[in-house]
Amino acid sequence: MYFREFGNPARVARCFSKEDIEKQVDKYNGKRNCYASVYVFDSLKDIDGKTDYDSAIIDTLWFDFDDNKDINKCLRDVRKLIKKYCIPNGIVPRVYLTGAKGYQMNIDLYSPMDLSSTVKRQVLREYLMHIKKEYKLKTMDEACINNSVTCLRRIPNTAYISKITNEPIGVHCIALTVEEVLKLSVEEQYGLAHEHQEVPARQPSKRALRDFVDFACDMFDVEHTVSNSVAVLYDRLRQAAGERTRGSISPHSSILAPRECIIKLIETNIAKGHSNHQENNVIALELMNAGKTDQEISFVFASIYDEPAGDYGWYTDDPTVAGEQITKMRAKGLSRYSDKRLQDMGIMGVSPKPLNRHRR
Repeated sequence: MYFREFGNPARVARCFSKEDIEKQVDKYNGKRNCYASVYVFDSLKDIDGKTDYDSAIIDTLWFDFDDNKDINKCLRDVRKLIKKYCIPNGIVPRVYLTGAKGYQMNIDLYSPMDLSSTVKRQVLREYLMHIKKEYKLKTMDEACINNSVTCLRRIPNTAYISKITNEPIGVHCIALTVEEVLKLSVEEQYGLAHEHQEVPARQPSKRALRDFVDFACDMFDVEHTVSNSVAVLYDRLRQAAGERTRGSISPHSSILAPRECIIKLIETNIAKGHSNHQENNVIALELMNAGKTDQEISFVFASIYDEPAGDYGWYTDDPTVAGEQITKMRAKGLSRYSDKRLQDMGIMGVSPKPLNRHRR
């Protein structure tokens, strides 16, 4: 069960599909301001059946910029964040002119934050406040930071309704390209808001996710380096936060915790930015036998490769879809490599012969 909340602005419906949201928009657009929750939720509270906000799927960082007197101040802050953080790190943000007094921005994460509800809300709040202070974003709304998981955002291409007259003012909440944000004045951007604009697709960023997770590591005093995979860091964070690591299963279970030499291999290959086919087989089978899902394993390979693996098929650009090589290996039901074989390959213990590092 995955759903977003719809508001007008009061929360009036749970929408379980894009079509559900469109029905609400058709009902209220032009009459009321239309909003949807920033995040998707996957459960309700047992006691009263209300939305369990701790179940939010944190797959994006959402920024709200408001100034009641001068929207140009908001535009300066949006441009600052794009120029100083997004562009240098190859991140493509989604930016929206709300139609009123400000802007909204999304920086999409390559995959949802994989931590418990209470921890991820705390980390999200602290990280957004860190960005506000780091880049001196004066118009970034602190109320939305403190309530980031529960916030509603304007739905793109819906009409802005005046709070005074309760009538449309002739502009919509619209998406802007990065070029339009950087080059057009506020007046020119509002000129575009009289018509619907194309809504951009998500732009998932591995770098944005890595920065987010590294910040979480600093919060919980978890040691991390550039070579650490995000998957490994999540396990360390769970331990630091007093949670049970998924790889650490009961000895009576058939699921086996990943061996230290494989974790070291993953971290080494992340530092190199590539991995050969034999090493990929070793890593994939180790993680499968450690109870990791195909999507989680694909994400490890996405962390390893500096560039898309193309026809190698170890991961895809969509973090919800596993790489073809992984699904094929899963179907074979193979066991992980034995200690003896890893020793012969030079991965475990003293290396009797070097691995062929040629990437195939």
